[in-house]
Amino acid sequence: MATLTPTLTLASTDVFSDQPLNLTVSDSLAVSAPMTDISRMNTDDNIGNGVGIIIEDLVTDTYYVYLKHTGVLASDGTSAAGVTDYVVVTNADGDTDYIRLYPGEFAFFPLAPSDGSDGGVEAGGLKVEASTAVQINYAYWKRT
Repeated sequence: MATLTPTLTLASTDVFSDQPLNLTVSDSLAVSAPMTDISRMNTDDNIGNGVGIIIEDLVTDTYYVYLKHTGVLASDGTSAAGVTDYVVVTNADGDTDYIRLYPGEFAFFPLAPSDGSDGGVEAGGLKVEASTAVQINYAYWKRT
């Protein structure tokens, strides 16, 4: 068993007119295999589970997931356009959108267990899609 320590800080001097924002939260998460190191993929890559699928459909455990849109096009490594080259994070079936990431944006979240059935109540897994293939960084750890 290993420990993962996520920390989130939200700070701004001008988001609210009457006061600054300064919020920091941290946690200590127990994790174990299966897990990945920080990895990179193109949104149109097939890494063994299907095109764009990071975690396959059947998920019986909770996973902590890190995703980051690198802001780079997969085709030639040039900068992605901010308005059109976003990444949509969906379930592995591609029928439920969870998150939209624009270049440079990231997310860290717990992915709930699912029954893995197509069209089921809890179709699961994790897939990334984009209208233009872009690079993302990702990692995941099983919650212990």
